[in-house]
Amino acid sequence: MTVDTQRPTPRSAVLNWWRALQNKDVAAIERMTLDDYISSGGPGARTVDKNQFLEGTGQFLAGAVIEDWVVSGLEVRQHGDVAVCSYLWSERGSHEGVEFDLHRVATDVLVFEEGRWRHQAHHVSMSGGKER
Repeated sequence: MTVDTQRPTPRSAVLNWWRALQNKDVAAIERMTLDDYISSGGPGARTVDKNQFLEGTGQFLAGAVIEDWVVSGLEVRQHGDVAVCSYLWSERGSHEGVEFDLHRVATDVLVFEEGRWRHQAHHVSMSGGKER
């Protein structure tokens, strides 16, 4: 089997997502998100609308400083143009002056469309995760 080295990987899409969050780049997050995006878990509970998600993300990031983040144990299950990514993540920073240090588990569903991997769904388990 040959591997297409020109095609981006789901792994790079997950890491780019976290970089965009750290950089407060809501425009990049918008480009990485499908119109029918679904998010569940985390501080926002559940979002089933891309615009609502982007609005909430922009509001959160306006008051946030993400000092450090780590994605580890990234497992990818790819089925054609769909990939399911499960990983541990740690994030440290502050929001409106209140420090946070989170260690959780996340699952992303990505769809390869228009030459790039885009996020269809994101789920965060706020109840678990491995320490850094």
